[in-house]
Amino acid sequence: MLLLADFIFLLLINSSMTSTPESPSYDAGVVEFNYGNNRNVEPIALLESNLNQYLEIMTDAPANLDIIVFPEMTLNQLETAVEIPEVEQRVSPCDSDTFPTENVLKQISCAAKTFKRYVVVNMVTRAKCPDADMIAQMDPRKCADREDGFSYYNTNVVFDRSGTVISRYRKFNLFGERVDKPFKPSLAYFDTDFGVRFGHFICFDLQFRSPALELVREHNITDIVFSSMWYSELPFLTAVQLQKYWAYSTNVNLLAAGSNNPLVASTGSGIYAGRKGSLISVMEGANTSKLYTATVPKRGLGDYIEVNERIVRYSKNEMASLDLWRDQLEPYSISFLEDNVQMDANSTHSLERCNGDLCCTFLYSIETITAFVPHYRYAFAVYHGKRTFSGLADGGIVVCAVIACQSDDVATCGTRNETLEFAHHFHKLEIFGTFPSGDQYNYMPNTLDSSIMPLGVNEMFFEQTVGSAETNIKISFHNSSRQDLYTFGIYGRDFSLDVGSTAYVIRIHWVFIVGFVTLLLG
Repeated sequence: MLLLADFIFLLLINSSMTSTPESPSYDAGVVEFNYGNNRNVEPIALLESNLNQYLEIMTDAPANLDIIVFPEMTLNQLETAVEIPEVEQRVSPCDSDTFPTENVLKQISCAAKTFKRYVVVNMVTRAKCPDADMIAQMDPRKCADREDGFSYYNTNVVFDRSGTVISRYRKFNLFGERVDKPFKPSLAYFDTDFGVRFGHFICFDLQFRSPALELVREHNITDIVFSSMWYSELPFLTAVQLQKYWAYSTNVNLLAAGSNNPLVASTGSGIYAGRKGSLISVMEGANTSKLYTATVPKRGLGDYIEVNERIVRYSKNEMASLDLWRDQLEPYSISFLEDNVQMDANSTHSLERCNGDLCCTFLYSIETITAFVPHYRYAFAVYHGKRTFSGLADGGIVVCAVIACQSDDVATCGTRNETLEFAHHFHKLEIFGTFPSGDQYNYMPNTLDSSIMPLGVNEMFFEQTVGSAETNIKISFHNSSRQDLYTFGIYGRDFSLDVGSTAYVIRIHWVFIVGFVTLLLG
């Protein structure tokens, strides 16, 4: 009886500590989860192992958490895809006899109910073809083409405090996973009992206008749930770098849960308060599964709350085991910092660099700290055009930045060498230019240091003046100087140049991609 009483007491505490609509903040947790890619493990055994770890994390989480978010593709695989109830049915798998005790939905639903918190999990789901979405979207694909009569999706599933399934989102912008792509993108959001409406999407979606920016720009969503298996890329698209500055550019609260496998460039989680910066953010150089928590100021009610950024930084040696992808920098207009430039703190230099119609000015003062040792070179990089995202889609980008290179060969830019020193100290660095304006563009600051983390928001100044035809943007140091920069600049997306992948079925398994990347990166 004592154990039962203790359990009831814990539940009462859990209930009493939850946020309300009048609270100026809520408490959130995001999980960085280490996943295995051992093909010798049976899919059902892998699911059971991952599920047990999920449940353990939920059990050990602080009682005051209102919402917990798990990352992309770290629970099950296509072979263990699950069928989920329609959101409109308001089903709690925990309370339904339809779901057997061992069912993954039932167990997560019961955990959400037991600990009285919102839970967002990403899983591979399946639906009998055609399902309601295919019919509503007038999807022309033939169900007769499906081997087993089912469609499979990369899906976010949201449970409320009672364990009820209240929202679902099927990933639209796929990154090679062996699932079906919805015929059209959908907008997914859910309301909570603490007065916050969350939008949610998955990983590669963050790079596109729909659904990510559409939720914010056209539906005024101020809080976003983001599950991800991100493959970090130098110099502009490492996970936390993009998470933080996307939240900054849109000025929304972002709960980002990332998968963890540093050997294939996969790590990065955080909770961000828009332009106030990181409530907690981390890039890991080692295999780990961990819950990160923060108290999130609500937009409006919590605007007065000051934020002291929490940024977990590891040394460059600790991050050496994190393998990173590289951007295609060869089309950029690049000028290398000349060795004969007067390098002292009191000399300010100006350089204008153009790529097509895009021109940017770089103002800088730089001092040589360590001479006659192997060191990184710096390059001034400008580009407006298309790039490919691993051949899966083409996207338009707009960039003006200073980036680190191993030599004066462009092929070495956006790569690391831990034997090289950062021999130059920037005392001043300011970049400004005039950029195209309109609904098809989104601009953000973009910085990165040797810990593979972005600078704090109080270490930089970013100003954007938007006009009808053009946008003036400036980024500069703010009360700081830096010696260990990989990246400092302005990064934008030009959606008018995007060329998406086909809306039809893509059948490349995510485990195959992980294995291929492992071989590719050695």
